[in-house]
Amino acid sequence: MGKNTGFLDYPRLNKQELSVEERIKNFFDFHIPFDEEKQKEQAARCMNCGVPFCQSAMKVNGRNVGCPLSNLIPEWNHLIYLGLYEEAYKRLAKTAPFPEFTGSVCPGLCEACCSCSINGDSVGVKANELFLIDQAFKNGWIKPNKNIVRNGIRVAIVGSGPAGLSAAKHLNDRGYYVTVFEKNDRFGGLLMYGIPNMKLEKSIVERRIRLLQDEGIIFVNNTKIGVDYSMENLRNDYDEIIFACGTSKARPFTAKGNDKKGVYYAVDFLTKTTKNLLDEKKFEINCKGKDVVIVGGGDTGNDCVGTAVREGAKSVTLLEIMKEPPETNTLPWPNYPNGKKTDYGVFEANTVYGKDIRRYQTTVEEVLGEDSVNGIVIKRVNFVAGKFEDIPDTKETIPCDLLVVSMGFVGTSEEDSDSYEMKAEKNRIQLKGFAYDDKISVCGDMKNGQSLVVIAEKDGIDCAEYVISKHK
Repeated sequence: MGKNTGFLDYPRLNKQELSVEERIKNFFDFHIPFDEEKQKEQAARCMNCGVPFCQSAMKVNGRNVGCPLSNLIPEWNHLIYLGLYEEAYKRLAKTAPFPEFTGSVCPGLCEACCSCSINGDSVGVKANELFLIDQAFKNGWIKPNKNIVRNGIRVAIVGSGPAGLSAAKHLNDRGYYVTVFEKNDRFGGLLMYGIPNMKLEKSIVERRIRLLQDEGIIFVNNTKIGVDYSMENLRNDYDEIIFACGTSKARPFTAKGNDKKGVYYAVDFLTKTTKNLLDEKKFEINCKGKDVVIVGGGDTGNDCVGTAVREGAKSVTLLEIMKEPPETNTLPWPNYPNGKKTDYGVFEANTVYGKDIRRYQTTVEEVLGEDSVNGIVIKRVNFVAGKFEDIPDTKETIPCDLLVVSMGFVGTSEEDSDSYEMKAEKNRIQLKGFAYDDKISVCGDMKNGQSLVVIAEKDGIDCAEYVISKHK
């Protein structure tokens, strides 16, 4: 039994999960970690390819392929197999600023282009990554660096999401004085309030924030730049400024009657739910006993489904405007697969309600009710020649007491760009690379548009390197 044949010796295993009946009783993580022997076997499946596409960080036909951080995946898989966990963690930490985040919420671009997936199942890279970071915290291998030699340059970072945090860590490690400003009461951006607890427990985010504070980064909450702290003062007080504020403007929901009570955008729904949980208060937006409809079938829509199920919704319906994906993947390796997948929230809802809650090629025509929503008119559509066209005679009315809109984001809101005194066109800040001007840089989703946590982290690192290059 050897590493070279691990992919033949051991089948891929996914972590066990608590039953749907058990896990929907709370908002905790429901995955059951492998024991060490099983973890070594899963790591042994890595073939240590001659060309490891998993760490390629490239694009194929405009799509991201491989880990954007270029994590040294084959190397730390081999070290896990050998039981050299601390050495494996050190290899992971060379490229991954926050493995506990990406190991939990990344869709696994690395796994999609794993060579094992050409004719079988990929290596379980995310599970191995999470195992390493858990071991590192458990065994005290992660300690705050108290011996950073400072260079006297002060950097303000606006936004404490994945891009802002990775930029902050990178600059702090290299001796810059870093202050992170956050408009909310807690730090972490979408890691804290945009991703539900069962997908990323907030104690994990808070643990990382404490570590960064111990290393000298200053965090300032409840501070909106341009309101609580003027741009003039920010420019005067800091040598460099990085904006990493994400995408703050949701795609508009234009159905007739969209202003009724009971209609919420997903970011507000998830934020208030998480805040209520952390503050141990009743749910401000309560799904209990209600017919809940969620518009948008992406990852955030799925998170809204899982949240509604846990709150005891009477029914949940998920509307997806695009066609139903093929049952099996039709995109050639190494592209990210396009086959139909049933994520945790939809799986839970399908189990609880005894049917598939998804309705494809369907959108909302009208929101019904006097002051509050009590039903919606839906219709089916086709995407033809770059636009959606109604399918005749497909309108119907379905019950709805609470409508959650999860249609993505279009960029920076006018309110935010005005507050930051930054020029924007069509909700995009006008930049040259990372630079807005000689002092201000922009990174993450605020620069690139809505994307993945791992891509935001890489962009934060690259932006930090751009700032560093200005002071050489």
